[in-house]
Amino acid sequence: MIYQSMHVLILGITQTGKTTLAFRLAQKYSATGVNVLVLDPDKRSGWNADFLTDDPEAYLNVVKVNKSCALFIDESGQMIGRYAKEMAWLATNSRKWGHKAHFITQRATQLDPTVRNQCTTIILFKQSLNDTKILSNEFVSTELEAAHTLNQGEYLCKISVDGKVFKSNAWRLK
Repeated sequence: MIYQSMHVLILGITQTGKTTLAFRLAQKYSATGVNVLVLDPDKRSGWNADFLTDDPEAYLNVVKVNKSCALFIDESGQMIGRYAKEMAWLATNSRKWGHKAHFITQRATQLDPTVRNQCTTIILFKQSLNDTKILSNEFVSTELEAAHTLNQGEYLCKISVDGKVFKSNAWRLK
């Protein structure tokens, strides 16, 4: 199950279902008693969050004084920006606090490779063929190259624990 993974990378072009899936994951965490901390430049009301901000510095401060939370960083490419070094901490060290980080962005190349490589699960919505080739190399799975053919809401998921790729839909959470 996705919500049992350590760090998750959620990628896809605009209007493919990334945020819909992230909202559903946040709801699932919350229903199991896990605190949800969200960094979202748009501060959308759809988040089932214990903490929601558009301020990266405030977000990092809250994350570092809490333990065992589900972290969501929407528009990660944009939100990490000038806080790249501090935000890399979310991928490299937040697990020591029991956190599970979810990095949501349109393209993998918007994120530092260190952040991408610390994610144990990839959820890949529709992407360009070039981007799918990069991701299939990084996640050692040629099956991910099929992401350029996906329809709205469909995604491919690879969880490194079992290494299998499965196809699902943002409206059906596995």
